[in-house]
Formats: sequence, structure tokens, C-alpha cells
Amino acid sequence: MENHEFESGKKYAFMIFKVAWRNIWRAKVRSFIVIGSIVVGIWAGLLIIGFSFGMNNERTASAIGTTTGHAQIHHQDFDAEPLSTAVVADSSGTVALRQKVQALPFVSGTAQRTVLGGMINSAKSARAVRIMGVWPEEERIQTTLPDCMVEGDFFEADGRNRLLIGEKLAKRLGLKLRSKVVLTFQDAAGDLSRASFRISGIYKTLNATWDEFHVYVDHEDLEKSLGTPLVHEVLVRFEETVDTQEKANALAEVMPAGLAVKSWKQVRPELGFADDMMAIMLVLVLGIIMMALLFGIINNMLMAILERRRELGMLMAVGMNKRKLFMMILVETLMLGFVGGPIGILLGDLSTRAMMRIGIDLSSKQDGLAELGVQSMIYPEIVPSYYLIIAVMVITTALIASILPAIKALKLNPVEAIRGI
Repeated sequence: MENHEFESGKKYAFMIFKVAWRNIWRAKVRSFIVIGSIVVGIWAGLLIIGFSFGMNNERTASAIGTTTGHAQIHHQDFDAEPLSTAVVADSSGTVALRQKVQALPFVSGTAQRTVLGGMINSAKSARAVRIMGVWPEEERIQTTLPDCMVEGDFFEADGRNRLLIGEKLAKRLGLKLRSKVVLTFQDAAGDLSRASFRISGIYKTLNATWDEFHVYVDHEDLEKSLGTPLVHEVLVRFEETVDTQEKANALAEVMPAGLAVKSWKQVRPELGFADDMMAIMLVLVLGIIMMALLFGIINNMLMAILERRRELGMLMAVGMNKRKLFMMILVETLMLGFVGGPIGILLGDLSTRAMMRIGIDLSSKQDGLAELGVQSMIYPEIVPSYYLIIAVMVITTALIASILPAIKALKLNPVEAIRGI
């Protein structure tokens, strides 16, 4: 008895699928339009996702590689009030601290910095800046800042009191190579100190805002005015840019009292905020695409039911119950999604992979992108997790779209439908 019911169920399911499949292709033009809209919608969605992730990841990678690192170590009072006295440790303590940090398996290297708030004065104007005293050898290894030089060099030529300035700040102050400037800052005792420097290099990163407010000097030249070496910041690079917050937490556990560790998302919260906002915006974009598909599928199925009133009435008259009729409409609608969905995902994947190789040139918007810390050539990225999200959204959309047409079909009166009323 059970086997008989099972066989009957299989025949019923096969019949439903067979009839539904044939019904789709009875109106080929209309079905192709709906399937095409599904394909184009998914294709566009995947391209938008790939472009957004590529742009955002490029901005994050640039910030981490050029200026921020994956994490930073400061005195716990440094962020609240970055005084010259808020140092990480003295010279011997800094060496021991960095050895402890570099012993962690996920750390690839560190770089120490002196960080001072101050003023830069030129013959034309004056601006508030953050003065970065760096160890050039360490910066070359741990950051890509030396690759961002547009004029001059990264502390390579001989000389003293050399200073690197951002291109945007140099233009504002009317400075060029060999120009002389005066820096005003606090020394180790907290007293104001002034020192003359000469422009030896002009740099340009992808972050125009950073370039406008940061100048770099050799720590040895800065120490002549400070009177002693001061380390306010230890930049930490990880082996990989994954689970950075967890790694920063593990790093904080081995820190002595009085020191604080921040991941790049905490150092540059706008980058972390951009990640969160991008995820929200992508969901909204996909939602809009699916809403458009929803109305397209509903319109297609309602037209199909209107054209097949007599046929549906005949099926109901010969014994097809409402459950079977509902299932037939449901399967027809799902088949539209099952046909268009994989094609759209395949085309989106192939298009994104092609764009990954050739890139998207936005040179015409270069200045505006630089304000956001983004380069003009964008390389989209494949995000496999969104493929599953899109597949689920297509199926859900098809299910929702099938409800109204199915209800419309169930309300048909068999006698009136057969008569064509």
C-alpha cells in the first residue's frame, strides 16, 4: 500500500513538472523576456558587488600598507591627548616590547614612530600638521610609503633636517623641493620648540586628506630638537589581513600595563564604517533588483493565467483540485527563476573575472576618488558568499511572485472559465 502511494506521488510530481515546463514555453517571447530580466538583474547585481568590494578593499589595503598598518600600539593616554610625554616606552623598553610583539606567529613586522602635533610655517602660510618621526629603514620594510614619492626621495640622499611633505599640502603652502620650512612642536619636557627643515621629498598616497596633514622627518633629525628619542607609536603588520580585530585582541593580551592596542578599524574608523555601510548598501541594491524582478514575474504569470482561463477551468472541471493547481502555478514560477538564476550568476561571474584582469579605468574621476582614498583603476573582486545570497533571493522572489497568480487561478469558476466569460 505504501509503495503504491509512493509511486502515485512520483507520477503526480513528474506530471506537475512536465506540465509546468511545457506551459512556460507555450509563450516563448514572454518567458524569454522574464528570464532575460532575471539574468540581467543578477548579472548587474554581481558586477556591482564585485566593483564595490574591489574599490573598498583597495582603499583598505592602501591605508594599511601606506600609513596605518594592521594595528598600532600607543600609550593609553595618547589618543585622548597626544602629548609628547605619552610615550610607549624608553629606548630599551621599546626594543623589548617589539621583540615580544614580533614573537607572535601572526605578526610579520613592526615599525616605531615619533608622533607630534605641531605647526608648519612657510614663507606663504602656516598649517597645523602631525609630525611623523620615522626610522627610514623600518618604514621601507613595513610600509609602501617610499613607493608613493612623486618628487625627491625617501630619506635616501645625504643631508640633515630633511622633510617629506604631501603633494596637496605642498601646493597649499607654495612649497617645492629644497624649500625651507619651520616646524613648531613640543619637546620632551613639554616646552615649545622650533626647528628648520628643508623639503627633500614630496609624496602622494591614495588618501589626499592624510597627505594634507602629515609630514615625515627622520627621527635622528627630530631628536636633536627633542633632546631624547621618543616613541609614541609602534606600527604592527600581520601576515594576512583577516581576523585583524581578533589578532589585535591577542596582541593586547601580551601588552604591559599602560599600553593600548588598536586595530586598523579603530585607528581609521571611517574605513570600518565604509565596510559596514557597503554591506548594507549592497543588500539594498539587491533588494531593489529583486523587487523589480518580483513585479515582472507577477505580471508574466497573471498574463499567462488570463490567457489560459479556459484551460485552467477545464483542468478544474475534470478533477484537478486546488492544491494541484496551486502547485502547478508555483512550479511554473519557480522554473523561471531556476532557468534565469544560474545563467545570470554564470554571466556575472565571468564578467567580474574579466574585469579583474583588465580593471575599470576611472581616471576622469581621479581627484574625487583620491579624496576617498581610492585609486583611479578599480579591480573588482569575486565574492562567493554573495552567490548563495543571490540564489536564495531569486528563489524567495519566485516563491513570493507565485502567490498572487496562484490565488487568482484558484478563484476561477470552472463553468465561467470554460465558457470564456
